[in-house]
Amino acid sequence: MNLPDDFVFSQSSLQDYVDCPRRFQLKYLQRQRWPAPEVDDMLEFERRMEQGEIFHHLVHQHLVGIPADVLAGRLTDPDVQRWFAAYVKNGLSDAPAKRRPESTLTVPLGDYLLLAKFDLLAVEPDGRALILDWKTGQHIPRADNLLRRLQTIVYRYVLATGGNHLNGGKPIPPERIEMIYWYADHDGATLRFPYDSAQFAADNAYLTQLVEDINTRPEFPLTDDERRCRFCVYRSLNNRGTEAGSLTDWDENAELSLDIDDLNLDLQQIAEIEF
Repeated sequence: MNLPDDFVFSQSSLQDYVDCPRRFQLKYLQRQRWPAPEVDDMLEFERRMEQGEIFHHLVHQHLVGIPADVLAGRLTDPDVQRWFAAYVKNGLSDAPAKRRPESTLTVPLGDYLLLAKFDLLAVEPDGRALILDWKTGQHIPRADNLLRRLQTIVYRYVLATGGNHLNGGKPIPPERIEMIYWYADHDGATLRFPYDSAQFAADNAYLTQLVEDINTRPEFPLTDDERRCRFCVYRSLNNRGTEAGSLTDWDENAELSLDIDDLNLDLQQIAEIEF
């Protein structure tokens, strides 16, 4: 057995495995630290990360009741000001009134747990459920690439599996679930991904097989797609180069690497999980 009994999967850990089994092994099983930057311009990378964190915090504060004008009056960063103005204008235009910001939900996945941390869940009494995910990157990825990302797969699957905890004990049918990526840097442009029972069944089979593969494989090979290595902190450890990829390439090819908006998820904060 490769995995500890209390291992909690997330979209990030599963994406790491799909992208590169060796990275999953180093990061989650061996907990290997390696002092390498993800990109060549770490100052700008960190600035964008901080902007994304500020924006997410602003939206959360607004959703828990702080007036938008009060929050907007405190802003000094022009990008964040623009993003927040777009959010106030149309960020919640299609969201049901019953809203749960920054909700965390776990469901069983084989012998383990699968965790999703949602920016916003909005559920109507009739069971219609909207997953809203705020994105602050400079580029919008292709819809077909985003559809294959583990975030899209895991978030819809987790809500369909465990949504009864958020819906008065009633299950939320897959057909009533939709995930929306909302792009702050593009005046609130969206990519929308509805769900259905056939896709839910396919996702269940896929995720279950991923966990089985992880838990039974004797070796964790490096990815064959060496483009990914440019943005991996373990590249020099694995003799895949010493120089980080450019921040421009990282942002334009976000499906190849980490997502700035996902870096805050701390899997050790299990006390926050809703069962």
